[in-house]
Amino acid sequence: MKKLKTYNIIKSITIALSALLLLGSCEKFLDVRPKSEIPAGLHFERESGYADQLTGVYTKMCETDMYGKQLTFGFAEVLSQNYDLNPNNTEYYYASQYNYTESNTRKIIDNIWSNTYNCIANLNIMLEYIEKADSNMFSGNNYNIYKGEALGLRAFLHFDMLRLFAPSYAANPTAAAIPYVTEYAPKITEQSTVAQTLDLIIADLEKAVTNLKTDSLNTSASKYTHTARRRYFNYFAAEAALARVYLYKGDKANALKYAEKIIEESEVETNGAFFWTHFTSLETTYEYEVNRLYTPEHIFQLRLNKMDDIVKYYFTQSAGINALMVSDEKADAIYEKTSKGYGNDYRLSKSFLFDGASKYLSKFWQYENGPHNNTMPIIRKTEAFYIAAEVLKDTDPTRAIELLNTVRSYRKLEDFPLPLTLTPEEINQEIFKEYRKEFLGEGQLFFYYKRLNLPTIIGAGVPANQNIYVLPMPDNETEFGNRK
Repeated sequence: MKKLKTYNIIKSITIALSALLLLGSCEKFLDVRPKSEIPAGLHFERESGYADQLTGVYTKMCETDMYGKQLTFGFAEVLSQNYDLNPNNTEYYYASQYNYTESNTRKIIDNIWSNTYNCIANLNIMLEYIEKADSNMFSGNNYNIYKGEALGLRAFLHFDMLRLFAPSYAANPTAAAIPYVTEYAPKITEQSTVAQTLDLIIADLEKAVTNLKTDSLNTSASKYTHTARRRYFNYFAAEAALARVYLYKGDKANALKYAEKIIEESEVETNGAFFWTHFTSLETTYEYEVNRLYTPEHIFQLRLNKMDDIVKYYFTQSAGINALMVSDEKADAIYEKTSKGYGNDYRLSKSFLFDGASKYLSKFWQYENGPHNNTMPIIRKTEAFYIAAEVLKDTDPTRAIELLNTVRSYRKLEDFPLPLTLTPEEINQEIFKEYRKEFLGEGQLFFYYKRLNLPTIIGAGVPANQNIYVLPMPDNETEFGNRK
């Protein structure tokens, strides 16, 4: 196996020191210093040290180099070709052409890598100490909760690095992938294969599920009173991630197993952990109240305290040539307004508004006193319905279609149910359409194309291949061997 110079990342590892920043806040990263300057044992001799460490990781994940932009509506979404970019767009035009060597694009890619592995390193520091800690030091079930979150996040972050920087399992399961780093140490971590990396991710997520069984979002008699846990990597986030990862690996049985767990929970009519967005929150008179993000359906979300400062420079007239535009023609095609008469789909009718003379994607717009401000969806329950439908399309097509129709009914397409006579291939086409509609601006569609190793990305000027699907690692990470 080739080795990557992950010790360069370790040099920049940081430890969260302040308890002043609440977990829900992603305004800035905590005041930190390198581990070599801090007696880490003192940091972790109290329960709050572990909470602070997780706070630092979540906060880092909220930054624009990660899920605050590039891994959601920014770079990852640009790769899906859902935007109509101005050729003079200084930030993303070259990325939209899959020119990964252009200097600004390369900087975006390198920053995604380094910041993600920085988070992983901080999680490894915490896991190292929590393994040696006296569990009696923790209140309630926090020992297992903190450990489960750290394991789950480590797996989740590695999986996104795999989805970006390695071939898909469908393309080449034995290809060299990424380093799966499980310890904090100044040494080189071997580069695992795609299959090996997926097994390591699954192992961490399975452990996370076990540790997070006591999560209040799972155990409370009134789960919805604990929805703040959705801003943490919670019990259901671990299960949903397992469904996603198993599907990526082609393990349909386990993908369905975990998807069904999410579906079962989502159908709890009262006091469930997450439920369907009620139509009244979409058809309200006041724009600031419209729930364009369907927040009750989030399994895992992040809170970006200054989200308005980010999104207005991409989705309003303030963006100018750098706007992330979805033209009327493209929106019409995505949501099948003209071809199928689906103009009432909430994902279309409630997510595009005029600002000045132009219409913009408005699902991330922030309003004064808006009840849904500062929220970035990371995992939605609807994905579980799509995963289950994809698995079942060949063996139980009726159930697969019913799952898709369930989602569509809550998007105001109940008058346009998919016929139960669809073939497996037609079901697959509808699943693709749903991914494109549901996750517009959230960075998931590119990974759908890649997972299936599809030869065409709609809107791309060139055929899809490994040069498009596999991003280059930073130069300093490949110094010890060329990546194949």
